[in-house]
Amino acid sequence: MAKRSNTNESHDTSSSEDELQIDVYTDMLERLIVEENDSSDSDIVQATRRRKDCIDSDSNESDTKENTPQHDNVSSSEEWEDVTESGVPPVTINFDLHDEIAGPQLPNNVKEPIEYFTLYFTEELADSIIKETNNYANEEIRKKQLSRKSTWHNWHDITKEEFLAFIAVILNMGLIQLPNIQEYWSTASNSRIPFFPETFTRARFMQIFWMLHLKKPTQRNATIRTRIQKVSNYLEYIDDKFRQYFIPYKAVVVDESIVKCKGRIAFITYNPNKPTKWGIRIYALTDSKTGYLFTILPYYGSITSDNISRSDLPVTTRIPLHLYNKLLNRIPDAKGYHMYTDRYYTSILLAEELLKMNCHLTGTIQVNRKGVPTQIKKPKFSRKTTVAYRKNSTTLLAWKDKRIITILTNYYNTQLQSTHRTLRGGHIVTVNKPEMVLEYMANMGGVDRADQYASTYCFLCKSLKWWRKLFFWGLEMCVINSYIIYRISKQTNNETPMTHHKFVKVLIDQLRGDFRESRTRPSTSSADNRLENKLHIPDVGQRKRDCIVCSDRKTPGGRRQTTYYCQTCTNQPAMHFGECFKVYHTVLNYKK
Repeated sequence: MAKRSNTNESHDTSSSEDELQIDVYTDMLERLIVEENDSSDSDIVQATRRRKDCIDSDSNESDTKENTPQHDNVSSSEEWEDVTESGVPPVTINFDLHDEIAGPQLPNNVKEPIEYFTLYFTEELADSIIKETNNYANEEIRKKQLSRKSTWHNWHDITKEEFLAFIAVILNMGLIQLPNIQEYWSTASNSRIPFFPETFTRARFMQIFWMLHLKKPTQRNATIRTRIQKVSNYLEYIDDKFRQYFIPYKAVVVDESIVKCKGRIAFITYNPNKPTKWGIRIYALTDSKTGYLFTILPYYGSITSDNISRSDLPVTTRIPLHLYNKLLNRIPDAKGYHMYTDRYYTSILLAEELLKMNCHLTGTIQVNRKGVPTQIKKPKFSRKTTVAYRKNSTTLLAWKDKRIITILTNYYNTQLQSTHRTLRGGHIVTVNKPEMVLEYMANMGGVDRADQYASTYCFLCKSLKWWRKLFFWGLEMCVINSYIIYRISKQTNNETPMTHHKFVKVLIDQLRGDFRESRTRPSTSSADNRLENKLHIPDVGQRKRDCIVCSDRKTPGGRRQTTYYCQTCTNQPAMHFGECFKVYHTVLNYKK
């Protein structure tokens, strides 16, 4: 995830650190957490048409900020007590949700993947998108001067069944990634994938894809405030659903996700040292244990900064407080939550503000933050590997490993624990690490875990419309949160859950259902002559086959076989003689 600093924000911030990938390899995380205190990433800058000049000027400003001495307006260094040898932890708050229970908050009838998915991507949301898309398409087509061969002559309004099949195709494109959309309808023998042409013709799919539309702006002007209405209502809607069906466990993480985008939009961000260099920031609060995305805050530039509370505080403090307030709005009586942040957010001021809200904080910290005492800025280790100071409930610890790591907490003590480290060549050695560092490494992975799910089976498509990126990102987050609560529910009932890949495949089949776009109108080709009002002769074959009308292998016990088939139809499909034979030759959508 790319980080971070906005050039318009003059608060006490510093360069961002590399994201901590902790849930796969502990040693990899250890190297990253060590490196983050010695490295300095380039600040993220807002993109303009002259991007290079902006980046150069902002880098100079960032260097100036870091070299400027920070005035201690929070506390004096004499007030800090040396607790390097003390094993006494600060006074902590017990985790208490009162009458609430942490975990999924689900109706009793939710069992199938599509039922989990529609908790977030609801029928109400789907109906709204269908309405907006149809209205937008009809309005745009009326404006066009269509040529004789224009594809828009064949436009017809999207139905709900068709839209869900469209979503299924989008999700399947995430599972089966090809160079471009056209390749999914390739007829070449070495690349043809039947799922896509059987569901939609390429022309119809592209019609829906081009005309896809969300909220129409209320005013026809070029201001950013109205432009973000295209997608802000959509993200706010699914964000509300995210909070409705899950209560986080004790440990929560505040971090950010980057939606890859290079479009011309004022609030796009850039960081040359990250894999995703250009993108749209989305701040997120996730559950550390499961990776569930609990609430989000999309970054729309100064509009976002101006609309969050506590304007008297630095923006890096206001963001975690805003996200945590949304958690408290969901569970007003919650106490004892423990928030983990990286050094972009962590500060003594944030720790004090969160403690007033009965929430603990642990995170790596920049030594040039306000209030950090000189003993931590320039620690003297002698024979020790740690130096720790405490004021009230806030503890600052500097740990000398390969490099110096500085971490803040108001929850853990300063004791060391023995742990194993694997060196090159497979050699394992025992290393003493501070308890707070180990816990930070174990819990600082919520947003990363959600991003890993998203990057595995993510629909990526270039688009000139920036809001489409956020739409598909929101769709992907609905799928990921659906799978997370599905897996928790199965494990709670001592059942074996499906893998993420299997879950998405089942969801795709359920969304598509019986919809086949090629069957919505009669065909005059030799491949489909069942509706040509000709005489169709039944016959008996040598072996049983599935009835094309009433057999359904996806349903337990739904398989129906027969030896009868239609001798006249080109593909000679099997079907029961009688009602199934009649339905197949007289009804467009014959499948029961």
